Amino acid sequence: MKISKVIGYQVLDSRGRPTVAAAITLTDGSTHTARVPSGASTGKHEAKELRDTGSKYSDKFYSGLSVQQAVANINEKIAPRLVEEQIDLNLVDSQLIDLDPSEDHSALGANATLAVSLSASLATAHSQNKSLARYFAADAPLLIPMPMVNILSGGAHANRSMDIQDILIIPTGAKTFTQALSWIVAVREMAAVMGKESGQVTNLIADEGGLSLTFSSIEKACEFVVSAIEKVGLQVGNQVSLALDVAATQFYDGEKYNLATIGKSYSPSEFVKYISQLTSNQPIISIEDPFAEDDWSSWQQFMEIAPAKLQLLGDDLLTTNLERLDKAIANKSANAILIKPNQNGLVTSTLNVLKQARANNFNTVVSARSGENEDSWLADLATGWSAGQIKVGSTHGSERNAKWNRLLEFEATEETRFINPFN
Repeated sequence: MKISKVIGYQVLDSRGRPTVAAAITLTDGSTHTARVPSGASTGKHEAKELRDTGSKYSDKFYSGLSVQQAVANINEKIAPRLVEEQIDLNLVDSQLIDLDPSEDHSALGANATLAVSLSASLATAHSQNKSLARYFAADAPLLIPMPMVNILSGGAHANRSMDIQDILIIPTGAKTFTQALSWIVAVREMAAVMGKESGQVTNLIADEGGLSLTFSSIEKACEFVVSAIEKVGLQVGNQVSLALDVAATQFYDGEKYNLATIGKSYSPSEFVKYISQLTSNQPIISIEDPFAEDDWSSWQQFMEIAPAKLQLLGDDLLTTNLERLDKAIANKSANAILIKPNQNGLVTSTLNVLKQARANNFNTVVSARSGENEDSWLADLATGWSAGQIKVGSTHGSERNAKWNRLLEFEATEETRFINPFN
């Protein structure tokens, strides 16, 4: 089956910002469309999405954030190379690398390359009469990942209502994804009720659907979520545990970690001690980006003293980048990686990073971004790749629930097994 048409165009993400969509039409008449996400809290080592700021394509009504240059690259450079070619994900990605051999996809834009790569993934799966998850998982039972879900949000996602980015929950005691999601919804709604009862305004919902509430310290915020878990009748630690996304790069000035909420600054060594105390005193089983993206020594120091069962998760540190992952493996700087396709720019090379992580006993967490869309391909990738965990945001917003609903669909209609990496 061959490619008959490739079209790129601009659409909006869940924050109302422009992003790139690509549609591949095959010779059987079917069309396969993918839309790419975009982050707010982005690491400087991520693949480069192309925006129109300062270019001839810039649209003043989008404040320079339009993506027409990336769209033009799809229509004028990528499409002519792919039309009349056999549909095959590996061949398409090879062509994209040939057109833009830069490591960060800065020539074409990672938002352009990923849109085409994702639509090629969907089209390739269709050509084999398979779902995207089945294309990667073959005939084995689908392994549904453990969800990691936002309850409270701050940082770049919620107008800095907390210094850290998110406090999340992981339903480690759940036996099925269906049960896990019901627990999550109950805790999220209880937290909203508690927020209102305490007199806080809870109608401000963060980019990823978490509640934006104000607390005097990270510890108080953790205790609030623990209370919400207990109030719905679940056992903290045995059934539901906490996870943090610290996003420490956002409050690191190169010398100090500055927590504005409590008015304290910490040297890197002091902040290592603080994070150690925090994870020891709270029921936290996973912590993401507790140190800045290039503060490798703090990551290594913490790994040396961290509990063996604590998941130390690199996002800004690793940016779904094979070279940075290899450095973390060699230096023992983390034991888990967030997998974000748009940090990388291609489906095949994103999968290569995940495989390298798994080969070196890293946990893998496939993740959405703050600027999402109604596509559900992320759930297919997390499941088909047997990632083990998935991080989508909260349970508010159709762009989030599209992914959760896709996993519910798998559990209802396919042969599946629910994964628990924390057992």
